[in-house]
Amino acid sequence: MELHFEDVALTIRAGDLDVPFGLKDEALFLTVRYHLLELLCSKTEIFCFGMAPDNTADGQDELLQNGIFYRIIGYEKNLGIDLENSAEEVLSAFHYLVENFQPRWTTIFVEEGRDKKEVTIELLYQEVF
Repeated sequence: MELHFEDVALTIRAGDLDVPFGLKDEALFLTVRYHLLELLCSKTEIFCFGMAPDNTADGQDELLQNGIFYRIIGYEKNLGIDLENSAEEVLSAFHYLVENFQPRWTTIFVEEGRDKKEVTIELLYQEVF
C-alpha cells in the first residue's frame, strides 16, 4: 500500500520585506524565519490557503499580484488541519511548523508580467513527522 499525503499551501503577504536574493535553502530560511514567524503570530491576513499551486504565471499580468509573498507548503497530516479550519487555526498550525522544523528546501520565485512583479519566498515541508 502506498502512502499518500495531500499538500496544502498558505500564502501571506510579506509586506515591505527586503528580499534576500542570492540565498536559498537553509541560509534563506534562517534569514526570513523570524520575520515569517512574526507575521504568522500577528493574525496576518491569509492571502490564499488551499492546494499547493504551481508557479506558472510568469508573463501573465492577470494571474500575478504586485508584491512580496511567503508561501509555505506542507502536508495536511503534519499540520493537523484541513481546508475547513479557521484562519486562526491555519496560521497557528503553520507557525508551529516553521517554528519547530526546517523545510526541505526554501527558494525565491520571481514572476513578472508587463505591469506586475510577484516575488514569492517558498518553503517546502514534505517530510512526514
